[in-house]
Amino acid sequence: MKNYILMLGIAGVALGSYCAMASNSATMTVTATIAHDVSLRVTQNISWTMTIDPSQTKGDVDCSGEVDGCDYANGGAISGSMTAGRFTANIPNPANYENVLSFEESGEWFISIPSDEYGDKFHLNIEIDQVNGYEFAVTGVADYNGVVPAPKVYDFGSVTIKYTPES
Repeated sequence: MKNYILMLGIAGVALGSYCAMASNSATMTVTATIAHDVSLRVTQNISWTMTIDPSQTKGDVDCSGEVDGCDYANGGAISGSMTAGRFTANIPNPANYENVLSFEESGEWFISIPSDEYGDKFHLNIEIDQVNGYEFAVTGVADYNGVVPAPKVYDFGSVTIKYTPES
């Protein structure tokens, strides 16, 4: 009988503890932050050289998709060459780079000489091309339309390449 009373006492304490615990509950929010370290690293800057016929008010040097050469047989552009910008990016799927790498300036990746020079008459339209693996080139088209650019070295500033993970 003494054992039954002892077991009944232990059961009562356990039941009381369970009831007390059940009435005192709380909810905790759990969050996790995941970041990609893509290690974007510039290995070479972009440089265009154009030789133009000053009597022609339209011309372009198209180096898009061409890391080793340019098409310049258009209008007043007599010759052209380009040193493609190069960078590496440790992205999860390099073959899918068009969905995750972009330029900060705009969706069209368009930069112009400042408006106090020639407005939007002389500009660069740039794009990203995969060279191989995790190496990429920044190429594009340099052109003018309507106003012959003055012969000088133009500084277009910089282009910032961004990585945006796919959702």
